[in-house]
Amino acid sequence: MAHGLEDNAPAARPSRGVVIGEAGRRFMLRPESTALAAVVILFIVFTILSPDLFPAKLTYISIMAVAAELGIMSIGVTLLMIGGHFDLSVGAVLGLTSYVAVVLMRDFGLSPIVATPAAVAVGAILGALNGIIVVRFRIHSFVVTLGTMLIWRGIVIALTGGFPMTVKIPPLFKDVMAAPLIFGFRMSMVWFIVIGLIATFLLTRTKFGNWVQACGQNPQAARNLGVPVDRVTIILFMIASSLAAVSGIIQVARFASVDALRGEGMELQAVAVTVIGGTLLSGGYGSVIGTILGAITFGMIQVGLVLAGAPGHFFRTLTGLIVVLAVILNTDVARRLAKSRPLAGYRRSSAAADAAILGGTTGGEGDPPLRDGVARSEDSGGPRP
Repeated sequence: MAHGLEDNAPAARPSRGVVIGEAGRRFMLRPESTALAAVVILFIVFTILSPDLFPAKLTYISIMAVAAELGIMSIGVTLLMIGGHFDLSVGAVLGLTSYVAVVLMRDFGLSPIVATPAAVAVGAILGALNGIIVVRFRIHSFVVTLGTMLIWRGIVIALTGGFPMTVKIPPLFKDVMAAPLIFGFRMSMVWFIVIGLIATFLLTRTKFGNWVQACGQNPQAARNLGVPVDRVTIILFMIASSLAAVSGIIQVARFASVDALRGEGMELQAVAVTVIGGTLLSGGYGSVIGTILGAITFGMIQVGLVLAGAPGHFFRTLTGLIVVLAVILNTDVARRLAKSRPLAGYRRSSAAADAAILGGTTGGEGDPPLRDGVARSEDSGGPRP
């Protein structure tokens, strides 16, 4: 009888230190944690190196201009990588769709209102081709998009003759796509944030987002559960190429030109941003918010090194170093934290622990703490008490 009363007794309130520690552990398990840490560390480092130049509004404007154009493309790459695939052709798609927009406006006299959707539609078609080849012939997306990258880039070089092409951009279109806003920040930053929020909602609050993560974790299991894996894969490729086209349109509006090498190398930068943002290369796990922070990290590196007077090759070196560190943190450290003990005495999935972290009272008749202080749950591999 006494034993039954003990089981149903209300849980003791954990100490503040334990609650803070568990909240920190849970935050470190989120994919955005690595990118946020990179932003904070780089801000401190560059502020120390360039105290008179880096912490200034013009610097932040430059960082966000770099982050927005690369980040929009990276958001599409992130969704695709969470779904378990790669796309190395997005840089070439950016160049080809930029050329389409310029030709439609310059040679055919079409309004940007018509040329922009047409260029994005071309990007979606190119992405669909990638997806169809992948699902139809069961070839790894890395190989398929490596080939299409070379094809699209060769087409751009052939069509432009290797020379830049300029076009007269209507002032209103430039204002809408890339012009400075109030406080000096560019309109591209607004597009970046809006697209990031939409992609976050899509990934975390819709059935399609669940399908994307299921496909990345185990496509065969997802298929057995009724997920249309092939259709999801094709849609993800279309989203990635469409967002690459959007980045290309922003660059056309900003520079009023296109050249044969427009977007070259951006596909690898997008992968780097995605990895820094916490998305696993193996798929099934990632965050669009982390990619946004990763793009800001990339912009901070590029602008901060210039202000610090560092040699140009340091940009690639530091970016590569951060990518390697991000991969280490996102795999080894996260794995160790996932196996670590949760809020002292609580199950890993405990609602009482959640309440303690959120500032509520702890304990619940259906979810008491473990009296031996050892966390056992289905995701830690141990038996339930």
